[in-house]
Amino acid sequence: MTDAVPLMGAARGDLGLLARLTHPGAWRWYAGGSIGLVYQAFELVAVWTAPGGSTATRIIATASLAGYYAVYLLLPPLVWPEREAVRVAATLGLLALSAPLFLTVGVTAVWTWLLVLCVAAFTWSSQAAGLLLVAGVGGLALEIAAVLGFPGSIAANWWVCVSVGVLMIAFGHQVRQTVRLRAAGAEIARLAVDEERARFARDLHDSLGHSLTVVAVKSELAGKLVARDPAAATTEIADVERLAREALADLRAAVSGFRGVTLDGELASAAAALAAGGVALELPAPASVVRPELRPVFAWAVREGVTNVLRHAKASTCTIALSRTGLRIRDDGTAASPDGSGSGLPGLAERAAAAGMRLEAGPHPGGGFELRVQR
Repeated sequence: MTDAVPLMGAARGDLGLLARLTHPGAWRWYAGGSIGLVYQAFELVAVWTAPGGSTATRIIATASLAGYYAVYLLLPPLVWPEREAVRVAATLGLLALSAPLFLTVGVTAVWTWLLVLCVAAFTWSSQAAGLLLVAGVGGLALEIAAVLGFPGSIAANWWVCVSVGVLMIAFGHQVRQTVRLRAAGAEIARLAVDEERARFARDLHDSLGHSLTVVAVKSELAGKLVARDPAAATTEIADVERLAREALADLRAAVSGFRGVTLDGELASAAAALAAGGVALELPAPASVVRPELRPVFAWAVREGVTNVLRHAKASTCTIALSRTGLRIRDDGTAASPDGSGSGLPGLAERAAAAGMRLEAGPHPGGGFELRVQR
């Protein structure tokens, strides 16, 4: 799309001529561009008050002007989607089209050049080129007035052309800037919606994915304990109920946008969840060794990593190693590792990148799967 197209919201270049002429942006131009025709009253008055002219001549002159005005109104919507060179050529063609008017209308046809400047202001991207056209048109008007010796309004046409032309070039630039700002505001709003959707998807996955995984593990354990240890099974069922309520609270928090986690809390939850799944947890260092600003990211990493261990690893041991600026979660499982097709690891990678960290995940050479978050 060209720089002039957004000026009036013109149609794309792949639309037909009728679609361009009936586009909402075209109708806005028709309304605004018609104001420029007010100046043409000088020509119509001159045509019908000039001495010695026949009625037929005056009708022909009026029809010629009406045709020129129609071309003036229809030209911008037709050329907005085109290349700058096409728009410039079309505007200069409109200027050249005024030449025959001098034969039917007379020297007052110079007032049509104001319409040429309006078209240039609203179709040309370059302000410098538009101002050059203004200077050229004004100079031509001054030369005609000087050579033919017309006083009064005709002799002043050069000044009107220059002043109105500069004004229209500035106005067209201002409209372009306004449209760009509106487009930028709409893009910012769209990105904000996309970001909120991504946040909600991350929080929903990270919160409910972990909670439901633990619920599934504990439910399976409770089913095994019902027959041989009803009291332990009752304890596990109570944990399932608690986790379900926590998952509901997490869902509400995710919807409201206030979902938060702590590293200490996630480590405690990880220990309970791994124990329920029959996986031993090794935690060489406490959460306090991690820099405070990195603890939320590491908390989400612990949640995602432990969830994957319970879902995929079939491991007997899980190690969570913490340092001041790093986290490593490794299991000794033999099952297939996460393939990254879900949203968990990509979402965690986004959280890490936002904190200036990088995520690395994959099979460990010594066996099992390893997830690392570090600078």
